Amino acid sequence: MRLTSVTPLAATMFALAVPVLAHHASQAEFDKNTPKTIVGVLTRVQWTNPHVRWYLDVKNDKGETDTWMLQGSGPGAYKANGISATGVFPIGKTYTALIAPARDGSTGGYVMSWTLPDGTKMDFWHDYGDGSGDKR
Repeated sequence: MRLTSVTPLAATMFALAVPVLAHHASQAEFDKNTPKTIVGVLTRVQWTNPHVRWYLDVKNDKGETDTWMLQGSGPGAYKANGISATGVFPIGKTYTALIAPARDGSTGGYVMSWTLPDGTKMDFWHDYGDGSGDKR
């Protein structure tokens, strides 16, 4: 009888621990101390957990198009601030993003701020590493 109550408890503890082990800090993957500005056409948005992802087609120095995958917080953080997937990020429009670039040199980054096609600025990261951000 004791064994049957221990097995479900052990399975539950393991199931809860796996997501915690899989999570990572954005600072480990992205370099906030060397922000980069990119401009590109939005081709896709994934408004899903654990991170919202935006895909931008960006012209590189050779004039070729690279697809950049940018990520941010989860959708709940944006929703709490009145930002939703519908209407704010129309596909096919040109956006400017200030990002913390991927440390591995890939075409990826963590969004620090957006400039939308209409000129609206949306700030998502308040500590740029240079003392200029709001650190409340």
